Parts: sequence; C-alpha cells; structure tokens
Amino acid sequence: MENVEQILLNMLPGKEEKEKYLVFFLQSRWSAICGANVAKHSKPVQLENKVLYINTDSSVWSNHLLLMKKQFLKNINGALKKKAVSDLKFFNGSVENLFNKARPQADEMEKISLDEAELQKIWQEAGSVKNIDLQQKLAEFKAAAVKREKYLLQHGAGRCRKCGAVTTGGGLCSTCARYEAEELHSLLVKFLLTEPWSDYENCKKTLKCDKILFESVKNNLKQHYYAKVADGTATEGEAMLAVLFKTGKSPALIDDTTFNNVLANLRRK
Repeated sequence: MENVEQILLNMLPGKEEKEKYLVFFLQSRWSAICGANVAKHSKPVQLENKVLYINTDSSVWSNHLLLMKKQFLKNINGALKKKAVSDLKFFNGSVENLFNKARPQADEMEKISLDEAELQKIWQEAGSVKNIDLQQKLAEFKAAAVKREKYLLQHGAGRCRKCGAVTTGGGLCSTCARYEAEELHSLLVKFLLTEPWSDYENCKKTLKCDKILFESVKNNLKQHYYAKVADGTATEGEAMLAVLFKTGKSPALIDDTTFNNVLANLRRK
C-alpha cells in the first residue's frame, strides 16, 4: 500500500469504511498478490474483524487455497504493509457470474447523481486535506460511497435502526448486530451468575434470547465452575455457584449435606 493510500485509509472515520477500502485495494491488486492463475478463480469480497472472505469458483480451488493459507496471508498482509488480516475464509460460487453481475450495478451507481448538498459535504470533508492528490482520492471515495448508499436504498435496502448505516440485512447493520449480540451475551452471564438455578423459561421473562444461546452460555459457565472445584482453586463463592448450577436449586433449598455431597462428587470428576 502506497503512502498516499495509507494516509487516505487512516482518514476514513469508520471501521466499516476502512474494511471496504482494504477490500477494494486488495481486489485492484489481486493478480499481483496471488498470481494471475489463482486470481482467475478467486476474489476477495469482504473483510470483517480481520477475517477476509474469499469467493472461489469451486470447492477444488477453496481446498487448494486453504493448503496455501499461511503463505496467502503473508502475501496479503505484505501488500497491505500491515497485519490487517488474521484469517481467511473461503466459500464457493462462480466468480465470473458473481462479478459479472456486479458490473451492471457499478454502471448504474455511476449514473446516480449527487445533489448540491451532498457534493458540498464531500468537498468539505476532503477540503481539510492539503495534499491535492490525496484530497481528490478522498473526494472520489466519498462520492462513490454516497452513490452506493443511494443505489442500495433505491433497490430495497434500509437503514440500521441504531446507527443509521445502510444495510441490506434489515433491522441492524453487521456492526450493530455484533455489538447487540455481545451485549446480550454479557447480560446472560450476569443473569445466570445471579440466578444459576434458572432455566430458559425463567430467563425469557427477563431477557429476549433464543434457547441455543441460553444453553451455550449456561453450559460454559457450568464447566468453568465445575473445573475450578475439581482442581481445588474455587473460592467459597465459586464453589456455591458450582453447586447451584449442578442442582438447579436456589440456595434456600440446599442444606449442608447436599452442598457437601455435590462438592465431593464434582471433586471426583
């Protein structure tokens, strides 16, 4: 990545914009990164949380690239001159069909006009850059992003109900959906540490979550406290949590005999 492009990347305000720019950069240099032959059968399409998703035209090519994953990652991060990608995920589908379909969309987006207010905002943001070449590149990128948003909104996309970003998934954008999922996970952990004897039906009265997530979080907490009892590192409070998870009973229903028997059983495992 050239110095001017690196400066432009650093100027982009949002994580999503930076990820899209990096994918655009990789697509424009894909043949140089992986070779002309591999480039005919693969294409980077999305970057999220340092995971680069690569479309291939067959499972054979997915498996072939998977075997070269370590070198592939080295080439990609070498082109970016930073460790922006930590993992690669491959999925199948015709690269030719996928990107031939994208070309008419790109042509349609180019035809979309920007009003005076939009152009003024773009140049206000780009105008803070003194370097003329960089200023022009930033303005072009911003204009393309606005056109893309308008195109998507005209073709059924909506806006994220939290941040207002354009999304084709409905409701929440991928970033807000991830934050919401992480928040729900934290709330589940807090709920279960307060009421470890609760089942899913009780949880539903407090939190809106699906059964699979509830069971996954509860099982992870169980195994954590069971292991601490088994290896002798559990505090008194952690030992009580292990017993509550194991019996599914509230503290008022557990006598000393039950408590000691459950602990002895967990220590033997």
